[in-house]
Amino acid sequence: MCVRRAVVEGAAAAAGEISSASMTQFRQFRRLALVWALAAAPLAVTACKPYTVVQQSGPPSALKGVTNMTIGFDWSKVTVLDKASEAEYLAEKTDEEKADFAKIKQETDAAIIEGLRDRGINATPAAADAAPDLVVSYIHVTTGIFTPVYSVPSKLEARFSWQKDGKVTDVIDTKAMVGASLTTPSDHQRMEMAGRNVGKAAAKFVSDVQGK
Repeated sequence: MCVRRAVVEGAAAAAGEISSASMTQFRQFRRLALVWALAAAPLAVTACKPYTVVQQSGPPSALKGVTNMTIGFDWSKVTVLDKASEAEYLAEKTDEEKADFAKIKQETDAAIIEGLRDRGINATPAAADAAPDLVVSYIHVTTGIFTPVYSVPSKLEARFSWQKDGKVTDVIDTKAMVGASLTTPSDHQRMEMAGRNVGKAAAKFVSDVQGK
């Protein structure tokens, strides 16, 4: 009985030591996890934003209280697919393909405006002889392709530059990608979706700087 009791007590003591050690390790792990979470929180918030800030005014922000804005579009420095310029890309295209790309450009411009409107901004195209409140400069475009055996997603990268009294106040970079599939077979459809998404991202920036 004494031997059995000693064995039981010894086992209990050992279990207590293991339990104590495990608890200590758990507490240490929990503290490390908390430190990591606090350190990573700002990065996580940044990663969740659909835009990258290049330049920001304020405080107060130059965009404070702004609900209406005119939009201008700049395709002059865009790269297309693997080509360094639109001209280089179109040099290999037929007249029909060139006309199709011109239509995609118009549709993408319109989709960006719709994306801004979706998020509460009264966006309108700027008059030809007037300086726009916002200039959308296209950085890169891949219209993509869909076939039963081979697909390339549509990609869009654009810079949004707000200006006031002739000076640039706020700048963000945005990007969007829409996969090519049975539900999104058309490059026109995908580029419209991508344009709308970057428009919404720009509207999110405006909302964020206004504290909404």
